[in-house]
Amino acid sequence: MSHHSNFWYDFDQDDNVDILTGEEIKPGKDYVKMAATLRAISNFVRIVTGENIPVKYNNKDESFTDGKTVVISGNIKDKDFDPTVGLALHEGSHCLLTDFDIIKEHNFNNYIKNSFDIESICKKHNFYETTWCDEKSEMVSTGEYNKSQAVRYIADTLKQLLNFVEDRRIDYYIYKNAPGYQGYYEALYDKYFHSKVIDKALQSNEKTSEDLDSYMFRLINITNSNRDLKSLKGLMKIWKALDLKNIDRLKSTQDALDVATNVFEIIESHLPATISENQEQDGGDNRADETTTDNGTPSQSGSPSGVNELTDSQRKQLQKAIEKQKELLDGKIKKSNISKKDKNNIQAIQESGSETKTVGNGMPGRYYGAKSNGTDCLVVRTLSQSLIDSRVYETLNEREWRQETNQDAINDGLRLGTQLGRKLQVRNDERSLKYTRLNKGKIDKRLVSSLGYGYTSVFNQVFEERFNPAIVHISVDASGSMSGDKWKNAQRATVAIAKAASMVGNLDIVISYRSTEEIARKNVPAIFIAYDSRKDKINKIATLFKNITCPGITPEGLCFEAIQKEIVDGSGDMDSYFINFSDGAPYFENKDIQYWGQYAVRHTKNQVDNMVHRGIKVLSYFISGQYKYESNESDFKVMYGKGAEFINTSQVVPLAKTLNKMFSTK
Repeated sequence: MSHHSNFWYDFDQDDNVDILTGEEIKPGKDYVKMAATLRAISNFVRIVTGENIPVKYNNKDESFTDGKTVVISGNIKDKDFDPTVGLALHEGSHCLLTDFDIIKEHNFNNYIKNSFDIESICKKHNFYETTWCDEKSEMVSTGEYNKSQAVRYIADTLKQLLNFVEDRRIDYYIYKNAPGYQGYYEALYDKYFHSKVIDKALQSNEKTSEDLDSYMFRLINITNSNRDLKSLKGLMKIWKALDLKNIDRLKSTQDALDVATNVFEIIESHLPATISENQEQDGGDNRADETTTDNGTPSQSGSPSGVNELTDSQRKQLQKAIEKQKELLDGKIKKSNISKKDKNNIQAIQESGSETKTVGNGMPGRYYGAKSNGTDCLVVRTLSQSLIDSRVYETLNEREWRQETNQDAINDGLRLGTQLGRKLQVRNDERSLKYTRLNKGKIDKRLVSSLGYGYTSVFNQVFEERFNPAIVHISVDASGSMSGDKWKNAQRATVAIAKAASMVGNLDIVISYRSTEEIARKNVPAIFIAYDSRKDKINKIATLFKNITCPGITPEGLCFEAIQKEIVDGSGDMDSYFINFSDGAPYFENKDIQYWGQYAVRHTKNQVDNMVHRGIKVLSYFISGQYKYESNESDFKVMYGKGAEFINTSQVVPLAKTLNKMFSTK
């Protein structure tokens, strides 16, 4: 099945079979994909309707769209994505265009009472009040019309007819105003209407008796190319009343209701009267299975017996297909729900701006000699308490007994940052130079008396030199090898720089953490943007950063590639800096990619070179531990070039010295 969403939506074509056991691997819940799906469908609905109509996953007791909100299934398989989009657009258009007040029970019943001869309906269909007769031990008619029963009968039938006509009106709106989305609608109707058993039934003598069930089946499928307008006596009249080629003449739900009423009356005029038990016992005519030809002669409805007959199995399939059609027509398609926990997790991920990006294209693939088409990289743009509480991401799920140690490092960083802020004077320094005895500028009062002697150079100008506004992106390696003292040192230095920046004018800080996460049983690189001083207060670091841990491996350059567009370019009006903290060579692998060795080193270097080319100054601190490896330091120099630094980042003086050097370099 072709997907109309392939241009933006990543359909996973991976083999879900364990190569060792041969058993199917059941994927975990991909909350990121679920959030992306919800966001994408919401965008579709908003674009098509021009309204901000809420779209949400089905919760318990919220199976159906209420006219204000679009509800989608909590379990969307790839093959069902296009029909789901089509259904969401369909329901969203109803929210936009359908007058739901018309079909409210009170209003609808009043319309029926004012538009139909209720007594005639009662008489034709034997809708009479009954009472219990003790003598006969049975229910007997009182002779009074049961008007409530008649109204229910009309309402049930008329609503189905109205839904059909209104759907045609809504469909036209989509086809006219959003032609680019027609494919999703077609996928919807392919799923619910265009089936082989429906096609075969329309060509057979199934549903050809002059009864309501047959009329509804033939009407619902009247747009099918296999329709037979001669299969029922009133079907041609209905076709003309619908006038589908001019459906745009219907401008409102009331217009659709008027057409539905006309169709109801056509059907009613061809339905035989219901025969009561007494009439049958009295030998009254029973023509329920008999129809009349145009010249008035009785004849059996439908095709000759035996022509294109359905088998018993096909009849069962047909009944299921009809039920699916009625569910769509009535707006009651059953949708799998999600738990309250899943709903909260998806909401937290939506608020965090989580998404996946493809990185590492051209790196070595899973098999020897193969090139990778890249792998997903998770990008989380906002850290929040709700995201931490969801426990969806391991990187934001530090164990409680370690949080106190983390908090100590953060508190130390805030204190260190206060000292560092005083030493980052280079950003605050402003120099003013005054030039006098000029031919233009501001008159120097001290030289006014010189005008009498013919001097004209009595002007001065003041030139001020100050630093441009600047932004610093700090990226911290959150791999497992960074745990312990390395992690404390990196966190302490990172927090210190953020605190110092809050004391310096025109300097913003963004902090991100690079790690790996398991999403739907697949390991992927991940980068978390935890702090952005342009929107966050420094208190966020003090309260939330204790939850950040380092459980991953080292997808260094892959994460840099994923956030290249997140890092502000350096320009004449804005200074941009990138500061890195890491402890070794890049490494990552999954079933998509093999990222290690010189391939990974060169890829990371390319990402750093790209930043430099964009006017971003790079400074990278090597966080060393108890054991040093010359090869790691050598690779580090290759990747970060002149920006590589090997200092003790827990000491204020060398930290301030390297930062001031970076900030003052033109």
